[in-house]
Amino acid sequence: MSTMLSISKLNVRYGHIEALRDIDIEADEGEIYSIIGSNGAGKTSLLKAVSGLVKPQSGVIKFNGEVLSSKPYKIVEKGIVHVPEGRKTFSGLTIKDNLLIGGYLSSGKDLNERLEKQYKLFPILKDRSAQHAGTLSGGEQQMLAISRGLMGNPKMILLDEPSLGLAPIIVNQIYDLIKQIRESGITVFLVEQNARKALSICDKACVLENGRIVLRGNGQELLKSEQVKKAYLGG
Repeated sequence: MSTMLSISKLNVRYGHIEALRDIDIEADEGEIYSIIGSNGAGKTSLLKAVSGLVKPQSGVIKFNGEVLSSKPYKIVEKGIVHVPEGRKTFSGLTIKDNLLIGGYLSSGKDLNERLEKQYKLFPILKDRSAQHAGTLSGGEQQMLAISRGLMGNPKMILLDEPSLGLAPIIVNQIYDLIKQIRESGITVFLVEQNARKALSICDKACVLENGRIVLRGNGQELLKSEQVKKAYLGG
């Protein structure tokens, strides 16, 4: 598999606070790459650096061998879509309008085809297409947020804490969906506090602590790591 996302010597600061320090990551095309760590470890800052929402102090981010623009809309045009923590749906707009916003790069027949594709993947969104997003449950809003991201026809999707605040049965549904996304050929860059879930489905992973990568390997290796068990799995 070829390297899709390459991050080298990435440093992000907020004033005097070092959020990320010398981050090196290579995520291959068609895989799920998980980043686990506690609150404040730098996970969200990493995703925001990739999607252009924060400007790194130094380092290089490449996508399919090309240095990424620092402008978020150009990054979306390249094929990277960011689904933020907390879902961030447009609560006063209908489900359909939320999806159409996600497909802003398309028009006409192409846009309608993408919409129908999402309705097949998420039948509940089709059934409630005229309903305001703010009236959905947390799990339904998370499905809408992911579906809105997929409307952009991404090559890579960045998922920030997709299981946050959801009931266990809904978390299982979300993770089944993440596996489906990968099977469709989209590379997944997954940030999670739910370490067990994230490591159980990923191809590769790393552990962030205080802005640094302290451990890396494949999902099964990290699930068996005593360091990971003690810190994140309650073992």
